[in-house]
Amino acid sequence: MSLSRKRKKILAAAVVALAVAATLSAVVTSGQSGGSTFVQPFADSSPFRTPIPDDVAVDPGSDAMIRAVTGDGNLHAALVEFGIPIFSADAQTPTYTVPCRATDWGPCPFDGRQIPIPDGARPHTGSDGAMVVVDESTRTSYEFWQAINSDGGWSTEFAAINDIDGSGWSGAATGSGASRLAGVIRIAEVQQGSISHALAMQTNNVCEGAPRPPALKSDGRSTSPDCLPEGARLQLDPSLDLDSLNLTAGERMVAVAMQRFGGYIVDVGGAPLSVSFEMDPASRSDFIGSAYQEAGFRWDYDGMTDIPWQRLRVVQ
Repeated sequence: MSLSRKRKKILAAAVVALAVAATLSAVVTSGQSGGSTFVQPFADSSPFRTPIPDDVAVDPGSDAMIRAVTGDGNLHAALVEFGIPIFSADAQTPTYTVPCRATDWGPCPFDGRQIPIPDGARPHTGSDGAMVVVDESTRTSYEFWQAINSDGGWSTEFAAINDIDGSGWSGAATGSGASRLAGVIRIAEVQQGSISHALAMQTNNVCEGAPRPPALKSDGRSTSPDCLPEGARLQLDPSLDLDSLNLTAGERMVAVAMQRFGGYIVDVGGAPLSVSFEMDPASRSDFIGSAYQEAGFRWDYDGMTDIPWQRLRVVQ
């Protein structure tokens, strides 16, 4: 073979390799969700992006609070019914006037704006009716609570607009004031096998009264002495040897994130303890999505029971 022909073959192989790499990168970026492009939201200084220090103090009431929410041995993966549908928007996305049906909570954040909502967007089927639309070109997250699409138009009980370069704590999309986008485990993260942020968590034992920073407010109603305030940060004991456990790929990535970044209580939920995932648009009541199945999740509200959640702690 001549040198020139050999060089041409090497160059052609390199082009093919680059094309394959680009295709794989695109798959990870898009998450194959059909709804959103993966964007790591919020500033590096956001509480959601900041690892837990090695010398962090543990809350004096941690043991009682953790016993109260881990009695069933589960951290429930909210994948479908309360999974978070996340959609991408750009300059070509249809826009709508979206009124807030709640009129006694102050001005509707969507007032005076045309809100981009892609064709085919839908909220989850849970009582929150949640949905998020991310416009990366304007670095904006539009967040819906109890969204309804009716007769070609949209309304929402209430809403929030967040700067995806901000802190992740602003607005009324969650009970704590956290962005509904913040802390959600994305499909692309599950595909790539790592989560580099704190997680969004819910519990049915949220304290009535004052939240804990960085939370801005609270919708908790529990008066139990072992309740968890909104804004509380939970961490899986970092001394726990994950290699000694028989974890699925999905369980391991959640456990690693919970050791390094932990998770914030951002809302009241129906389960003792749950964590938010992006909803696969192809999901249904009997199908959680192929990326989740391949990572070892079994069903909506999978409890990830191979992880000893009693080893959680509340940090200060």
